Amino acid sequence: MSITVSTADPSEQDTWDQYVERSPQGTVFHRYGALESMRNHSGGTLYPLIGYKGQEPVGIFPIFELNSGPVTLVFSPPYELGIPTLGPALLNMGKLKQRKREKRHARFVESCLEWIDDEIDPHYTYVETDWNYDDTRPFVWNDFDVSPAYTYVLPLGDRPSEEELIGRFSSSPRRRIRDHLDEEYTVEIGGRDAIEWIVDRVTERYEEQDRTPHFTVDFALELSERLPDGAVRPYLLSINGEPVTGCLILEHDGTAHRWQGGAIPDTDFPANEVLEWHMMLDAIDRGIDTYELVGANTPRLNTWKAKFSPEIRTYYSAKRSSTSMDIAESLYLNLRDKSSLLTSLAPSTESASKGK
Repeated sequence: MSITVSTADPSEQDTWDQYVERSPQGTVFHRYGALESMRNHSGGTLYPLIGYKGQEPVGIFPIFELNSGPVTLVFSPPYELGIPTLGPALLNMGKLKQRKREKRHARFVESCLEWIDDEIDPHYTYVETDWNYDDTRPFVWNDFDVSPAYTYVLPLGDRPSEEELIGRFSSSPRRRIRDHLDEEYTVEIGGRDAIEWIVDRVTERYEEQDRTPHFTVDFALELSERLPDGAVRPYLLSINGEPVTGCLILEHDGTAHRWQGGAIPDTDFPANEVLEWHMMLDAIDRGIDTYELVGANTPRLNTWKAKFSPEIRTYYSAKRSSTSMDIAESLYLNLRDKSSLLTSLAPSTESASKGK
């Protein structure tokens, strides 16, 4: 039996989110509320694709159509919103033996791509998969160029104590945190004001680098409103009642993503190291199994993130063009501010996070 592909209706978002929760590749970014927020702030058209074998769902694949003049582009995730990954999320595959699982997976991806070609016929398609999506051969077999990318994660399933956790860090953050624990500071989860403060600091960092920020307060606030309570956690570290650094944590199904933030504080206090440690401890208390330090592709940022002794995970970008790649890339880059021209074709979350 072949796989049929259809788009989820807004009235089906509860069913869609159930599929996200059931899929090993489902993330907070796949949730319907997150997709609607991306649609509203990317200027694209959202198509939440679902594949069925008979009545059984076999996968979801949210895509966004964007247009630049006569050129049609498809993205998953949409560009310039700081969303690190999206792409396909598979369902009901674990019960199958390897041969049948591979066949169904390949047919699901092929059917989605056929739908995209038939309904949109894009000049350019770009997908970044989640790091739990480890088999990109169906894209290769459909003429995509596939490249690896990397992120950092800290496994927390063994529930380390405060001392055990800090003992995993390299000597520099371990010493800096311990030397300042007796000083006056507070770490708390805020609300809308905290989100605005954190995003404003990200924006300032962009502007200091003569770059145009694309991640906005309105997008972060809408994401917080549309996602379930606790999915967006704006952390602030304050000294003498004044915030000096902050970070947005996104959570879903046992994974916490350290997403946006990490302003450079105007203080000798090691605010970012201390905040990171507290966010990890809170994640442990909430039963989080995996803490992602989103992105491991930028050397100057890797130096900071690697101090917490994370593990490397691989995710993938897949791109296909119906015209020459040079023309497609040029058209895409023209959608972006000139200050971003030196970045790669892929959307960059790291560039909007810790600006060090």
